Formats: sequence, structure tokens, C-alpha cells
Amino acid sequence: MNALLAYLYDNRERLQLERYGLDGEMAYTLLTPRFRASSHVIFLIFAQGQSTPALVAKAPRLTDRPTRLEQEAANLRMLQTLRGREWASVPALVAFEPFHDRAILVETALAGQPLDPAFVRRARSRSCTAVVDWLAEVQWPAARLSAPAGQPTGQPEMGLFARLVEAPYRYFAERFPLTGEEETLLQATWTWLAQLAEMALPPVFEHGDLSHPNLFLLQNGELGVVDWETAQPYGMPACDLFFFLTYVALAQAKARRTDQMLASFRAAFFGDQAWARPYVARYAQRLHLPDRALTPLFVLCWLRTLVSLLTRLEQDSAAAAPLPAGTAAWLRANRFYALWKEAVTHAPQLAWSGEQPRRWSQAASGLAAAK
Repeated sequence: MNALLAYLYDNRERLQLERYGLDGEMAYTLLTPRFRASSHVIFLIFAQGQSTPALVAKAPRLTDRPTRLEQEAANLRMLQTLRGREWASVPALVAFEPFHDRAILVETALAGQPLDPAFVRRARSRSCTAVVDWLAEVQWPAARLSAPAGQPTGQPEMGLFARLVEAPYRYFAERFPLTGEEETLLQATWTWLAQLAEMALPPVFEHGDLSHPNLFLLQNGELGVVDWETAQPYGMPACDLFFFLTYVALAQAKARRTDQMLASFRAAFFGDQAWARPYVARYAQRLHLPDRALTPLFVLCWLRTLVSLLTRLEQDSAAAAPLPAGTAAWLRANRFYALWKEAVTHAPQLAWSGEQPRRWSQAASGLAAAK
């Protein structure tokens, strides 16, 4: 018998698996994510003869790397605390405990219509409205909570700006082998990010990867959101929204090449006909965000996405200078690198809620000259 199924049978009563329809024979499907930064394997657990999974189990690929699963378990507990009960929109934590030579996380499975590229092409307005309203619902209550004395993810105590703006910026500046053009890009990035230090932005429960395959429309009409391992309980507003709207833009254009991706990115956010602007305005109004914060947050979204990729690539080896040439080359070829460059280069052309595009800053002017 498979070790996972043996574990579930042995602990069926303690874990109260009958609540999830698993009071008889069980089966599973093993998923092994192929993307380079993946850190664990996933098991879908079914009642025998059923086509819809009841539970999801995750285990780290390496025996000494349970950190991301620890964070996901903590995030699910905090979400349930925030709501005061189990919430259909997110998985319920069933177990997080030792499993042979590693840890295992077991959570409920969410079933519904995936917000995959085909669906968001057919129902862009419905998809975007559902995500904006869900974000406002989960992030506005979180924004009203006071952060504890210590950070919930075990990080040292520090302010929102230092932890989520300055730290990723410095990490990238110190770890990545910057070319002259990239140094100019990074200077322009900081010109925007520094503005956030003077703004009293609300901390929000930030998911960190709000796109397919992590989103579903559930049978009850709610949005379902899975994969909370990279979430920040006290994160930055708007970044989840910008990430999702970009996913929709690329899906809508069926973009595969970099030039296609950048064209769809520009159509979503830049120019008089930018279709994503009303959704950003709706979200900003619900979260009480000033328009002047949106462009710095837009730039921050893509820097942090890039840094998140870099840190996940480095997690299996000790960080040492210089960064391996192959890792740097892979990152430069990644679509998020191209989106970061595009966002920083054209940030002054963004306008929100009718505001006028900004003039080029000195750093951005230098970037344009370098190009």
C-alpha cells in the first residue's frame, strides 16, 4: 500500500476524514509541478470512484525544506481566524505534521470552474469583477488588523516598507549581476519605490500568485483561491490585483512570444483605452488607496515578482556571489523580467482614475536615453 494512503487510513478517525466523504476506500493522483521554482509534490486524494478530489496533500521535494509548507499552514490558520470560521473560498487546514522523513500538509480541495486562460477569454469582465470583489473582501478586513509585535512568518520585526519594498530591492541589487542598462532600470525602480515610504498604506493579506491554476469559481458563486505558501499576512495592497490583471491580459491575447506579452500588457494598463483601469479604480476605492500610490505599487509588483523567482531558485543552494550565470540567464529570459523592464520604462505613462501621466523622472529619462 502507498505510504500516503497508509497514513490517511491510520489517521482517518483522528483527522475526521469522514467529514470530507473519505469514510471508505481512497485513491490518489500524484502531481509533480514542472516549473523550475517548484519546491514540493502534490497529491490529490479521492474517495474511491469519485472524480472530484476531497483533499490535497503536499510534501517537500527535499527532506529538509518544509519552510514553505509551514508558511502555508500558518496562513490557512490565520485566514480562518480572520473569518472566525472555515471559509469556502480557501482550503481548510486538515493537518500539518511529520510524515516519514519529511513534513506533510493536508488541506481540503476546492472544486469549481478553473479561471484558466480559455475561461477568462470568454468571461473577462466576470472574472475580473469576481477577483476585485474577493480581494476587497479579504484584504479590507485584514487591513484593519494590527500587525503583531513579531512578523507572523517568523521574519525579524520591521516595518512594511523595509520588509516588502527595501529588502527585495536590496536583495536584487546585491545578488543579480547587473548590466549598465539594468543598473539604470534599478535606479528608476527606486525612484518610484521610495515614494511609498511616505505613504500610510494599509497592510493586507496578500496571496502572491493570484492566477491560474490557483483560482476557481465555486458552485456557490464565490471565488476559490488555493496555494497560499507564498502569501504575506501583512503584505502590500494592489500587487495581487496587478498580477491577476496581467495574467488575464496575456491569456486574452494568447501571448506566447515576449513581444506579444508586452503588447497585451500595454493594452491592459497604458493609454486612453487601457481596459484594466476601471478594475484598479474599483479596488483602490474599496481599499481607500490614493491614486498617487498606484504607480509605485505597480512597479513594486514586478520587482517583487522577479525577486520571488530569484529567491525560490536559490533556496536549494547557499546564496553565494556571484550568482550562477545560468540562473541569471534563465531569469533574463523569463516573462516577469520583461514585464519588470516594461513597467519601469513606461511607468510615467500610467494614469489612474483620470489623473494625467507623470513627467519622466531623471532616472527614467536616463533609461530612455540608454535604450
